[in-house]
Amino acid sequence: MLDDNVVFKVVTYGSPEYIAATALRQAVLRTPLGLTFQPEELAQEKDHIHVVGLQGSDMLATASLVPEGEYCKMQRVAVKENLRGSGLGSQMVKFCEAYAKSEGFEWIYCHARDSAVNFYLKNQYTTEGDYFEKCTIPHILMKKFLR
Repeated sequence: MLDDNVVFKVVTYGSPEYIAATALRQAVLRTPLGLTFQPEELAQEKDHIHVVGLQGSDMLATASLVPEGEYCKMQRVAVKENLRGSGLGSQMVKFCEAYAKSEGFEWIYCHARDSAVNFYLKNQYTTEGDYFEKCTIPHILMKKFLR
């Protein structure tokens, strides 16, 4: 059950919280597609910004931010399945946006799964371009101006 004690924070690559976040991402984003995060893929995250949403020691949500000039890419957004629709995902996205803005980024964007487009639209993201395939499913570029 979600309550007011959810804490959002940035965690260090390789830390126990990062490992728990990776397990959540695997369960939510990859396992349903029959895919697995590869060690080489995770090694590329060393310089990314890792955000988690915790309730005590329970990992509820996670996302990664990838700095790219004036843009910050938000990727691998995952919320524990039983908490979808609770507002937790929107809270985490707002934390990511505030963090990106505080770091001087002008824009935040993501490659949204087709099933997540309405979620991002509700959070004031706009679509750009056409759908493309990524991880075997349709995605579309969505972005938001932070300034």
